[in-house]
Amino acid sequence: MKLKLLILFISIIYIPLLAQLKPQDAIKEINRGINIGNTLEPPNEGEWNNGFLQEYYFDDYKEAGFTCIRIPVRWDKHTATSAPFNINETWFSRVEQIIDWGLKRDLYIIVNAHHEDWLKQNYSNATYKARFDSIWSQVATRFKDKSEKLFFEIINEPFGMTTAEVDDLNSRLIPIIRKTNPTRILIYSGNDYTGSSQMMSASIPNDKYIMAYFHSYDPWSFAGEGTGTWGTVVDRNALQAQFQSVYQWSAINNIPVMISEFGAVKACDYNSRMYHYSSYVEESLSKGIAFQVWDDGGNFGIYERDTRKWSGVKDILTKTYPDGPTRLNIIKSNDTTLAIFWQNRITDSDGIIIQRKIGNEDFVNFAELNSTATIFYDTSVKSNNTYYYRVITNFNDKEDYYSYPVKFYLPNKRSSFLGSPFNIPGTIEAENFDIGGEGLTFHDTDADNIPGAYRPNESVDIESRPDGYQIAYISAGEWLEYTVNVEQSGDYFLNVFLASLDGGGKLNIKVGNKLSETITVPKTNSWTNLTSVSVPITLNFGVQILRINFISAEPFNLDKIVFVAQNPNSVKLTNNLVEFNVYPNPVRGNLNVKMSNIKGNSEITVFNILGQKVRDIKIASESSQIDLNNLARGFYFLRITTNNQILPIRKIIIQ
Repeated sequence: MKLKLLILFISIIYIPLLAQLKPQDAIKEINRGINIGNTLEPPNEGEWNNGFLQEYYFDDYKEAGFTCIRIPVRWDKHTATSAPFNINETWFSRVEQIIDWGLKRDLYIIVNAHHEDWLKQNYSNATYKARFDSIWSQVATRFKDKSEKLFFEIINEPFGMTTAEVDDLNSRLIPIIRKTNPTRILIYSGNDYTGSSQMMSASIPNDKYIMAYFHSYDPWSFAGEGTGTWGTVVDRNALQAQFQSVYQWSAINNIPVMISEFGAVKACDYNSRMYHYSSYVEESLSKGIAFQVWDDGGNFGIYERDTRKWSGVKDILTKTYPDGPTRLNIIKSNDTTLAIFWQNRITDSDGIIIQRKIGNEDFVNFAELNSTATIFYDTSVKSNNTYYYRVITNFNDKEDYYSYPVKFYLPNKRSSFLGSPFNIPGTIEAENFDIGGEGLTFHDTDADNIPGAYRPNESVDIESRPDGYQIAYISAGEWLEYTVNVEQSGDYFLNVFLASLDGGGKLNIKVGNKLSETITVPKTNSWTNLTSVSVPITLNFGVQILRINFISAEPFNLDKIVFVAQNPNSVKLTNNLVEFNVYPNPVRGNLNVKMSNIKGNSEITVFNILGQKVRDIKIASESSQIDLNNLARGFYFLRITTNNQILPIRKIIIQ
């Protein structure tokens, strides 16, 4: 009988230990999380852009679908600077109150040491080490009886510390915490800004209850500074490679991993930003990596804490699944129709729901389609409105899968991409076609901008080249339009700059009602080495539409078009009776310029064959000489401005 009682007593003692939450199980439950950033890590709560943390935050987090809340905490400003380095009781109680709010709602809570620059910048200082050790000893003791859903993260982004120093920190702090918390899950990482490579380079602590974390705001120029766009195949592949390396490292070492900070500032291009968030969520979930998105209540803000409203990012974070709809794109079919394209990754759902919102409205269900649908035409759109769409894979027996939203502004009419029409004569970069959309200012046979290097939200395929961008992946039947201003009626040379590995493609160019002859693309043995093809065209004066028609599908790339005038050596302008001659032509050395009936100073501008200005000359008399000795041999063009008139451009040859 005594033996049975002893066995029962031992069993009761060990039941909690056997049931202890293990990191490998916890990581599966955490999944989706969020930071309460810029709140407890200022020197004092409420000093930065956010007010005092409120209990209702946790209600809203849980209702939204988050399961883990990371609470960055600064301890330095609330800790004595001399031994025994006591933490201020008021601060300790406040942090404990907030932790309890989260645990009471059965949320996972992560508390860390944040903004501890005093230690990071002076790690060799023995007193500072002792102070940090004391902080964690006090925190561990204070919270030792809390739910196992409370995790400790040792230090946030130890920038300035070496890998060896962070390894030393981890190896020293873990035993200190283990004195009072033998099985609480601890989270460690590497040095610097704790990117994935730093995490994987750090020594792995010899402990059964640990997880590792990393942060990623890649690329920082986009995510952190809001410049450029994101979402090309190259961008997505780079992100996949990063997460794949983390996944493999985690599997080999049996260390669960979380990404405890990522995001993109509100200044980013909207469609790129939404895809960026969605891609991070997909990669995390598909690789078994828990995440906590960064929300600082400001530039990275997601939850509006005072109004209790959410930005559009929230549904991406809580309703994105690796098997959900993706690759959304919108093109304009005509003035009253938008075509929405997407890719389904499963087809055994109960249907597809299209949601739409206009401007600042909320999303509403707009259409219901069968489970295999991949295109929807919205025939009710009106100009001068901004439309948002998202696609939902609908299930009757489980949570729906949401796509990221995409945005499309439907302008009243076309507009020049650079703000004003291209002047002819001059250069037109092919990628700067007019704003207006599919069917109005361009037509592309595929809904995707395949390279996506420039204007990624429009379906024209644009890729980078050493000196800029070029139109690529050209198909027969496609076209581009540009608003141009022909400065003077007359005959011009139209120079098209092209590259093709094998040659054979065909195109023509129409300006107003004037159509060029068909241009055959020569072989350049490269996709970036350019050659120019020149054809004559007669143009009428004034603002009009230029269209490039791609006739045949043999692969080639288009960089730009340069218009130059082809005029006789002497032209009489009857409207102002100005006459001028240039000679000799061809010329070597000095060029003579003679004009009559001019008033005041005149200006001569010299352009090379690429349309680049190479010289400006002021002249004050009717007879002048221009020194051209320093210019290389070849074709050049003169533009003379006098009496507030631009005279016909002259072509000259320098020998």
